[in-house]
Amino acid sequence: MSLERPSKRGLGKTSAALNKASIVSIAKQSRFGDASVIASGEEPWHACEAADVLDDLATSATDGLAAPEAARRLQEFGANALTPAKRKGFLAKLWAQLNSTVIYILLAAAIIEGAFQAWAECGLVLAVIVINTAIGLFQEGRAEKAADAIKAMLSPTAKVLRDGQLVTIPAEELVPGDIVTLKSGDKVPADLRLLSASNLQVQEAMLTGESVPTSKITHPVPAGAPLGDRKNLAFSATTVVSGTAEGVVVGTGDSAEIGQINKMVSTVEEAHNNLTHQLTIFGRWLAVLVGVVALVSFLLALLRAGEGLQRAFETAVSISVAIIPEGLPAIVTIVLAIGTTVMARNNAIIRQLPAVETLGSVNVICSDKTGTLTRNEMTVVAVRTAASLYRVSGVGYAPVGSFTLAFSPTPAPVGRPGSRAPAAAAPGGTPATEGDLQVVIEGAPSGGGAGAAQEAAQEAAAAAGAPLDAAGMAVLRALLEGAVLCNDSALSRAEKEGGGSVVYTPMGAPTEVALLTAGEKAGLEQSVLKASKPRLASVPFESEHKFMATVHNEGGARVMYVKGAPDRLLPLCRAQVADNDVSVTSPLDIGLWQQAQADLSNQGLRVLALC
Repeated sequence: MSLERPSKRGLGKTSAALNKASIVSIAKQSRFGDASVIASGEEPWHACEAADVLDDLATSATDGLAAPEAARRLQEFGANALTPAKRKGFLAKLWAQLNSTVIYILLAAAIIEGAFQAWAECGLVLAVIVINTAIGLFQEGRAEKAADAIKAMLSPTAKVLRDGQLVTIPAEELVPGDIVTLKSGDKVPADLRLLSASNLQVQEAMLTGESVPTSKITHPVPAGAPLGDRKNLAFSATTVVSGTAEGVVVGTGDSAEIGQINKMVSTVEEAHNNLTHQLTIFGRWLAVLVGVVALVSFLLALLRAGEGLQRAFETAVSISVAIIPEGLPAIVTIVLAIGTTVMARNNAIIRQLPAVETLGSVNVICSDKTGTLTRNEMTVVAVRTAASLYRVSGVGYAPVGSFTLAFSPTPAPVGRPGSRAPAAAAPGGTPATEGDLQVVIEGAPSGGGAGAAQEAAQEAAAAAGAPLDAAGMAVLRALLEGAVLCNDSALSRAEKEGGGSVVYTPMGAPTEVALLTAGEKAGLEQSVLKASKPRLASVPFESEHKFMATVHNEGGARVMYVKGAPDRLLPLCRAQVADNDVSVTSPLDIGLWQQAQADLSNQGLRVLALC
């Protein structure tokens, strides 16, 4: 299915038919931002005013499409689904594995061995061929399953205006001109030109590689803008992190950006690397050598030894079979299979075995990071308070880990090399209304207030390297409560089919989900906190002010939590709280916090402030 932009000449403001003749050809940008070529002279969707887009698509922002017109367009343009890759049948795959000169020679040798009733040798050669073929077929099947994973990224449903009514329909039924609404947590069901947006942020890492959610706009952007700068478009399969929006469908199925990626993934070219080339040449020379040796052996046995024709033929065949390296294909296949298995353990699926040899010759790989070398996941690894540095173990979104105390405020946080973690400066609940500050660099435990004896016990446990008891860490509990409450994301959990392990699915910005995970490691569940301390108001994060704030009802009092960039929040704070008592404050030591931020940033960590 090919969906391109309708020409203004082909559509009026009435519900004119979207005829193929009225479609103009617009070459889409690749995901790497190559310049667009507009064959018809028309501007691409992101360079047009919203009103012009609606006019071109003969649709209404208030009523959407009429049901009959939507049905007609669905028949015209096809379903909003990715075209399945053309796959070889079993016989074609089998032929691809057997289509080799060396295999031909081995088959000939097996037939001849069988003709002379040398069943052991015949069986060995056939076993080599079968093993070689089976490994190749298995590896190709695994690669095809990996390519199918892209389809799981698509949204199953969409909320759309039809005949002036907001209805939920299967995403496959979306057509160009449909008006779609989005809210936080939704997957974008098709490529949309945004008509309105309220604090909309979309996670586009799977398309652009940017780990930070993109803030969306509605006004036009330059026609030559790269993919990541088309901020008035919401792309299919991306996720809404926060805010709400309304947009008109401009790309479905294969014409959407995710469809272009699907085409690239589905297109498999036959590998012609150095190993394949050398084996082909070797097979040809081996065939020539076997033929020459067979002929010479036959003539010598016939003319010089005086053997009969049958005996001379048997001698020639025996000598020829002896020089055939029956184990070569098996050795090559097994070595390559071992290489692919090692790489598969690191989630690198090799579609064709000979590619391992080429990859082994690579010195440098240039790639975008997020979604390719990393998983766009973040983990809280350190929490900095006025007096202490706390560390948290565990990686990923599963709330599994323990907290320890580092007495020196300067040690490097624990974490995998290259890992990124939110570090936050955060106070407790009550001091937040007074502009007090606490600093977080690692995960932390939860707990209520504790006396001096408990604090001493905590320090003794920390000195022994034991995990901290969250019940004695009042300041960390207050800090993490702020991290969980000043948060618009969610962390869902579900058991895998058949029971057993639990799968945690992030819904929202990776930074916010990392804070939720840290809170759950400390025993703070978002649902419980929201019920006990309901939100009264909020200021959403915007790139201009670089912070988010929420106001909550805590026992009849109003408490505000703020999280954001330290350089924006530090100037707003006046005091800092003590580690063992959130009610005890002292004047803000801004130099301490600035040095802590610098130290953490130099370690490759992302630093956040909570106050």
